[in-house]
Amino acid sequence: MTDFAYKTLTEDDAEAWRALRIEGARDFPLGFLVTLEETERNSVERCAEILRFGALRGVFAADTLVGFCGYRPQRLSRARHRGEIGPFFVTAAFQGTGAAQALMDGVLREARDGGLERIELYVDSENARALAFYARQGFARVATFHDTVRIDGVPRHDHFMTLAL
Repeated sequence: MTDFAYKTLTEDDAEAWRALRIEGARDFPLGFLVTLEETERNSVERCAEILRFGALRGVFAADTLVGFCGYRPQRLSRARHRGEIGPFFVTAAFQGTGAAQALMDGVLREARDGGLERIELYVDSENARALAFYARQGFARVATFHDTVRIDGVPRHDHFMTLAL
C-alpha cells in the first residue's frame, strides 16, 4: 500500500500539474471542461500563475504529483457553509491504488475543518466511474443540467451532486 500525501498545490508544482491536466484532457475528456488544445496552450508559467490562487489540491506518492482537485469554499457570508470541488483527477497509473480516496479524504477533512457544511460538484452524466466513486463517498444527485457543454457538437449533461458534511 502506497502512502499518499495531500497538500495545496503551489507554483512549484506547475510543470507536474500541467502534465496531469494534459493527460486528463486527452484521456478522460468527460472529466474536464477544457479541451486538450486549450490545456496545451497554457504554458508552465501560466499554470504557475493559476496555482498561486491556492484553489487546487494535490495528492502525492513520494514526491510525485499523481492527482489533483479544485477546491473552492464559498466566501460570501450567505453561502459560506458551502464549497465546490472539481475537476477531480488521478493519473491512470494510480487509479485503483487509494490515491483518489486520499485526495477526497484530504479535501473533505479540509472542508470540515474550515467549517463547511456541504460540498457540491458537477459530473458528466455518463462518467460512470466518477459517479460510482462519488456515490461511495456519500454524494447524492440533486439535479441534472442538460446541454451544459458540447463535445464535438454533441450536447452533454451534468449531474449536480452534494454531500452533507
